[in-house]
Amino acid sequence: METAASLCLVWLVWYILTTYIERRKMPPGPFPWPVIGNLLQMEADPINPFKKIVEKYGEIVSVSFPLRRCVLINNAKLAREARLTRKDDLAGKIRSTMYPGDVIFGERDVICSDYGPGHVFRKKVLSLGLHVFGEGIDKAEERVNHAIRNFVNEIEALDGEAFSPKDLLSRSILCQIWEWVTSQKLSLLHPKVKQLVEFNDRISKLWAQFSSAQLIPGVSHLPTTFNRELREVVQTRDGIFGHELQNHRQTYVKGVTRDLTDGFLAAFEKEIAKEKGNEIGSVEDIKGLMLDIVYAGSDTTSSVLAWFILYIVLHQDVQKTIQAELDKVVGKDRFPRRQDAQNLPYLQASICEVLRLSRILPVYGTNAIRDTVIGGYHIPKDTYVALHINNIHFDEQEWPEPHTFKPERFLKEDGSFVGWTAKHGFIPFGLGRRDCPGQPLARIMLCLFASSLLHRFSIEVPEGEAKPEILPSDSKLVLSPKDFTIVAKRRI
Repeated sequence: METAASLCLVWLVWYILTTYIERRKMPPGPFPWPVIGNLLQMEADPINPFKKIVEKYGEIVSVSFPLRRCVLINNAKLAREARLTRKDDLAGKIRSTMYPGDVIFGERDVICSDYGPGHVFRKKVLSLGLHVFGEGIDKAEERVNHAIRNFVNEIEALDGEAFSPKDLLSRSILCQIWEWVTSQKLSLLHPKVKQLVEFNDRISKLWAQFSSAQLIPGVSHLPTTFNRELREVVQTRDGIFGHELQNHRQTYVKGVTRDLTDGFLAAFEKEIAKEKGNEIGSVEDIKGLMLDIVYAGSDTTSSVLAWFILYIVLHQDVQKTIQAELDKVVGKDRFPRRQDAQNLPYLQASICEVLRLSRILPVYGTNAIRDTVIGGYHIPKDTYVALHINNIHFDEQEWPEPHTFKPERFLKEDGSFVGWTAKHGFIPFGLGRRDCPGQPLARIMLCLFASSLLHRFSIEVPEGEAKPEILPSDSKLVLSPKDFTIVAKRRI
């Protein structure tokens, strides 16, 4: 016992000294407890667990978790320094910060893979594949019309009955993205759509449930519920995307682009030919790119649209302004088109304000691939440097009355839209090396679904029901609003 106590004391002294030496040049923050880090200082708030820590320590903060060192960036100026000025230093994603995503996505994708030649190659394939598929953007708009009509028809069939929009949105967006990826036009009630909705939901829940204990050697092989569900998700992934990739490889015709998977195959052939025999990637990596598009594209887009509906229900004046704009630009006899967006500044401003307020990803970041400096502070290699969207999108210096829903923030004095990238404090799609490569398609989806909904319907709270609260749903990686019901009345 005396020996054990002595060893523990020696280890404790060593821990305090080494932690102090490491932290003295890093950003300020609470001193971490052994093993558990700063977990005890966090709050039980799924949106803003770091609130008190940030209030105490300021615009850039060091925090620690089991096997993970983190720096939180809390304002736009430092976020841009980190992701733009230091973009080459902050492009990594190591296992301890991405698990279980690295297992689910297979480490051969773009979202979860660490920075290196393989990641750069796959991002080129993804970007070129998106371009080949879309032929610019026009063809992408043509392909979105099927899902929008399904979405509108499903609402019309309800004939004024109250319903929850979240499930309908999830199915509609997945139908659209699945058609983009595979050319298959599915009904909203198709078994494949149900399978994809459940698959996405399980990924989000697993990521949110992740415990640092899973990183302890050997724990990932124990028969826990978490590990069992993780294995099932991986099996489902291989079944869905492995089958589709195999089918596309067998039927692929060079020069013919039926869908995104064909675009990826064409891009892979083009890029791999430049590598001159280097073993930098495999055609099987396309499964990871397909999964990136289906999961990242559908879960985030449907969540943003759910928040959009919630905000316009609670702000009928905003809804009426958007509808007046739609009536003037689109008229009554056709669906809104992509080209209409440039003449719908208030609609775009409203979507941006929803993106700012909803914080679907409250915190996201990357790892330092080498020692670097941010805001004059030393950032050691492998540190997880996170953009704290909870603060950046609510910084009073960037956003007066930050908790108020005001689409006018994104309008110029003449009423025109400022653009998606004009506001330095607005970074819903990330910045730098690891920003979202699917931003153009995401904007098309958001604008077309939102405009089509309000062009055809007025959205209200069901008669006799209390107004829904602006609260997040159960803990998931991507935050969507707590379930609520609405009534969609056909506009005449």
